[in-house]
Amino acid sequence: MEIRVQRNELAKELQLVQGIVERKSSIPILSNVLCEARAGEVRIAATDLDVSLRCGCAAEVVEEGSVTLAAKKLYEIVRSLPENEVRLKLESDAWARIRCERVEFRMAGLPREEFPSLPEAPGGRGIEVPAALLRELVQRTAFAITAEDARYYLAGALLALDKEGAAMVATDGHRLAWAQRKATLKLDAPVRVLVPRKAISELARLIEEAGSEDSVSFHQGDGHLIFGIGGRTLASKQVEAQFPAFEKVIAVTGDKKVSVGREALQSAIRRVSLLSSDRGRAVKLGLDEGKLELQASSPEFGEARESLPVEYSGASVEIGFNAQYLLDFLGVVGGEQVAIELKDGESQGLLKPARDDAGEYRYVVMPMRF
Repeated sequence: MEIRVQRNELAKELQLVQGIVERKSSIPILSNVLCEARAGEVRIAATDLDVSLRCGCAAEVVEEGSVTLAAKKLYEIVRSLPENEVRLKLESDAWARIRCERVEFRMAGLPREEFPSLPEAPGGRGIEVPAALLRELVQRTAFAITAEDARYYLAGALLALDKEGAAMVATDGHRLAWAQRKATLKLDAPVRVLVPRKAISELARLIEEAGSEDSVSFHQGDGHLIFGIGGRTLASKQVEAQFPAFEKVIAVTGDKKVSVGREALQSAIRRVSLLSSDRGRAVKLGLDEGKLELQASSPEFGEARESLPVEYSGASVEIGFNAQYLLDFLGVVGGEQVAIELKDGESQGLLKPARDDAGEYRYVVMPMRF
C-alpha cells in the first residue's frame, strides 16, 4: 500500500472518526483505524463494535492495500504536518512510513485481518431525509437523552418516520423533549427505531460537516441502523427495547399559561442559579399577576431573586425546576418568545415556542421539591 494525499483532507477525515474509537479498549484493534487504498481514494473506518463510521478522501494510489494504525496518534501526526502532500507507505510487518516535506514518521500497525467486519447497507435506495430537518430534531431533543447506560431503553432517541415527516423524542425520566417536522418522505411503511446516544452524537457531527443542504439516506436491516451522508456511512446496532409511552406526556397542558421573552428568561435563570444549591441546581418560578419571579438559594452562599414582567392575571403558582433543564431548552428553542404552561406546584410543566401553531416542539419537565 502506498498513497499520496493532501494533509488537510486526510486530517479532516481522521478527525471525524475520533469519537468512534475506543481509547481504552481491552481489544487493541478497536483503538485503530482501518486505512484502505483503492481506486483513487483512501477509505478510513473505525468501530467500537456497536457504532462504526466509514469515510475517506481522494488520493493518488500508487499501490493498493490496507493497514490499521492507532487512531489518535495517527491523527495527531497528520495534524502536525505541514500543509502539503502526505505520503503513506506500508512496509513489512504492518509498519507504515509517513512523510511530508522534510518530516518522517514510522508507525507500528496491526494487520487488516484483525479488524472487525462492518455492517453494509442493504440493497436498494434508503429513505431520504433532509439533513436540515434531521439536524433540527437532534438539536431539540438529544440533550434529554439519559447519561445512564444501565437504563439502556432510554439511552437513545426514538426516531419516527412516515410519509408526512419525521419526529424524535428523548427522555431521562426527569424531562422529555419531543420535536417533529413536516416533510414528504418516500417510504413503504412507518418506521420507529431507537437510535443510541453515541450514534445520535456522531450523526449530528456528520450533518454539521456535510452541510444542511444535503440529505441523509437511512437504511434499516440485519439489526443495524445505517445513515449515509456526504459519502460517509454511520452504522449502529439497533437497540431492541420498548421506549416509554410518551404521547400522553406531550399532550399535557396547564391552565396557568404565560408567554415570556426567551433571552430575558435565559439570562435571569443564569443569574439566579449562581446561588442555587450545587446538588440540584433548583430554581423556583413564581407566577403571579403581572410578573414571573425567579428565586434560588443555598445554605452556604445565600439567595437570589429576579422578577420579569409578563401579561398574566390568573391564580398564582410556585414551582421548582432544575435550572440546567430549563437552560437546555432555551438554548435550542429559538424565537423571541416561549410559552410556559403550569398546573400546580407538584405537576410537570410544559414549555414550547410561543408561536407553535403546527405543534412541532414540546418540552416537559418534572418539578423539584424545595
